[in-house]
Amino acid sequence: MRRDRIKKTITYLSLLFWLCLLVACGQQEETTDDGVTYFHHSIADRNTQETQKNSTETEKSEEFLLTAVDQIQESLQLYRYADGMEYRYYYGTGTRFYDKYGNRTPVTSFEPGLLVTIGDVDSEGILTEARISDQAWVYDNITRFSVNPDLDMLKIGDGKYRYTDDTIVFSGDKRIQMTDLSDGDTLSVVGRDKNILAVRVTTAQGTLALSNTKLFEESFLQLGTKIFAEITPDMEIQVPEGTYELRVANDGWGGSTEVTITRGETTNVDLDTLKGEGPSYGKVQFVIDAKDAVLSIDGKETDYEKPVKLTYGSHTITVYSSDYDTWKRNLYVNSEKSTIVINLADEDSSETGSSQSSSESSSHSSAKGSSQSSSESSSQSSSQESSGSQSEYKNRQEELDTLKDLISSMTSSSSLVSK
Repeated sequence: MRRDRIKKTITYLSLLFWLCLLVACGQQEETTDDGVTYFHHSIADRNTQETQKNSTETEKSEEFLLTAVDQIQESLQLYRYADGMEYRYYYGTGTRFYDKYGNRTPVTSFEPGLLVTIGDVDSEGILTEARISDQAWVYDNITRFSVNPDLDMLKIGDGKYRYTDDTIVFSGDKRIQMTDLSDGDTLSVVGRDKNILAVRVTTAQGTLALSNTKLFEESFLQLGTKIFAEITPDMEIQVPEGTYELRVANDGWGGSTEVTITRGETTNVDLDTLKGEGPSYGKVQFVIDAKDAVLSIDGKETDYEKPVKLTYGSHTITVYSSDYDTWKRNLYVNSEKSTIVINLADEDSSETGSSQSSSESSSHSSAKGSSQSSSESSSQSSSQESSGSQSEYKNRQEELDTLKDLISSMTSSSSLVSK
């Protein structure tokens, strides 16, 4: 009996010790549903504005290893060499993405394993920009390689390179060890000088190449249920092998087709074959939980007791109710019919209309939780330039919001667009 009591006392003391240790560290630990523990939503997530300002100034020249891109939650997961921790940064329609040459590029160009730099974080916790670093080399389509674990060495062709504990090896959505690489794998290797920063197994990926993109540029494509990307001129994106439904829509035009991505190969899609005869229409059934709700579509009050006929592309929907704040989102129509469920009771946003809804909610409430886009304040040298930049951003925000707010409208099943 006494021995059990002593044992319990030791256990309590041990727990107290670890609790004190955590408090002393002062770190805001959070474990999310993807199994990764984050100590801050971003490095700029501090207790005072002064600390936040100093932190973001440091980040401008700091390089990070990109470890994951979540296009549903609109976030980048970054490994910080300075402290060996990973951070989640949220991006939005105002976030500018650049390749290593300084050219604008879609977020789909940002793949795990790349070395990147980031800009400031705005007042909403959203990144203003992210760049692929030009200080690292990238070798693609590597098939001739060998690993020497005794020397921590990766041999590529006739070249010898060293890896460290900071080197991350990606295989699909998983992380593996360097010794897990095997003959038959195709690699993309990122490094600096003779040091390996990251290795990505690309064997199970193919390329989707789009042509005749002009009609749909600055609109969006949906590939399956998880891949969304802004359409750029003759764009190419890397996609895991598999069969997907590809959907596009813009200004009353649009359609879908089934595409199969084969590892190591390029699948070409001519978007002219998807534009249809135009204009195309979708029937949208709205379900709103407020009895006195008034629905406005593109500024016009609309009867929503029956399905509403809308052209393919972007539409602004606003719901007014005496019991709730004004609800405003953009609807992206690219299917023949869909059901949109609007739960005003779950909303806590006002008529500022920041888009924060998707079919999948997020646990990161302190950094603009749900899949969303937020406004970005633009500072220019003249008021005219500032006004133009904000106007351009507003237009781009509306376009991306149409995708993120109503992801599930791509199918004929019901869609929940509130949190």
